[in-house]
Amino acid sequence: MTRRTCRYFVYANGHQGEEMTSKNDQPYSQQWESIRTTGMVDDGTDLRDYANYKCKRCGEPMSETRRP
Repeated sequence: MTRRTCRYFVYANGHQGEEMTSKNDQPYSQQWESIRTTGMVDDGTDLRDYANYKCKRCGEPMSETRRP
């Protein structure tokens, strides 16, 4: 079964972004993972090995937030 999750991000000046992850973890089938972002670009990982992002418009670090 394909599992989808979303993480939401915001920058103090109001810019917003979203990370959408799709993952196939069904037994007896090929495993895969797809990550798409909107409004953000990759900025490495944090101490917990989660992705960090920068705002695509201004280049400032984004902070994870609750669903807008």
